[in-house]
Amino acid sequence: MAAIRFSSLANSTVIVTAVVYAILLRIAGGAGLAGLLLAIMVMLSLLRYGYAVLRHVASGWENFPPPDIESFMLVGGLGAVLHPALFGASMYFLTTTPLVEGPLRWALLVVVFATFPASAAIMAMTRNVVAALNPAELVGFVRDMGSDYFKLLCASVLLGAFLVLMGALAESSWLLGLFVSMLAVWTVLALFLAIGATLRAHRDDFALLEALDDKDVRETRRKHADWQKVLDIAYASVRSGLAAQAYRTIKDLIAREGDSLEVYQWTFNGMLQWDPPEHAAMLGERFAHRLWEEGRQVDAMELAQRCRKLSPKFELPAEFRTRLAEYARSLGRHRLADELSAS
Repeated sequence: MAAIRFSSLANSTVIVTAVVYAILLRIAGGAGLAGLLLAIMVMLSLLRYGYAVLRHVASGWENFPPPDIESFMLVGGLGAVLHPALFGASMYFLTTTPLVEGPLRWALLVVVFATFPASAAIMAMTRNVVAALNPAELVGFVRDMGSDYFKLLCASVLLGAFLVLMGALAESSWLLGLFVSMLAVWTVLALFLAIGATLRAHRDDFALLEALDDKDVRETRRKHADWQKVLDIAYASVRSGLAAQAYRTIKDLIAREGDSLEVYQWTFNGMLQWDPPEHAAMLGERFAHRLWEEGRQVDAMELAQRCRKLSPKFELPAEFRTRLAEYARSLGRHRLADELSAS
């Protein structure tokens, strides 16, 4: 099960945003009709930013930008406003209407409350209100989350109780009211942060996450682009008849990346695309050694066999070749063991 980390709840950008929004809301509260317009704009921005925060955290961002001026506009991005407004209106209706009484009222309230985190996650990922309210999508999301969704609901309950408690203290004094407003705004954003953190922990379980600007994916693409530039330089050396220089270039790249198996595998695959591909065997000895060191003896043996077929010039040190041959023989692959011993 994926581990959930809610360290993002202390995100500095969110805290500063909560302080600024709280001040604006307190100013709006004492500014009459103009203040009402300001309050509406701040609430619109807060809701839009909540979904942006959810997407940022789900994408693996630890540092993300504050809300922009466009988030305060009265038009645009209405889905991120209508979605929480619909849930808020549903909670208000179920709490106040005389049409629903007794256990049914409480059951419906629990359903609406328990549905919101899943619906908000789908809304943030798809930006589609219809998908976010689709029962099949919601059920599938909760099923894929498993017990971690229950943990998310517990966090939501705690944040909601905290918000209610702070609201009861807000009328004591103006200064305390300002502080409570800051906490209230932070609590709203913290709920989106918690949903994003849970979604991030399950990023491999959801195809919907492929639409997000995933930090790990972006970093991997950037890294591979840098490696490709080095590989292109090495290939240019090969084309110029400077194979030894090409190999030095590749060794320097691998050394910079800490001799990781990832860079070995990526580079080897890239060299197989060269013309001729036999140059990939230049990397075979070092790559096979690393695989052996990491306990991947079968992979090391298979790589050595492949490199022998790629290039007649491929040769392993006698000691390592003997170890590979003995391992092949222990697996009952006597023909391969004989070939390794004779090479």
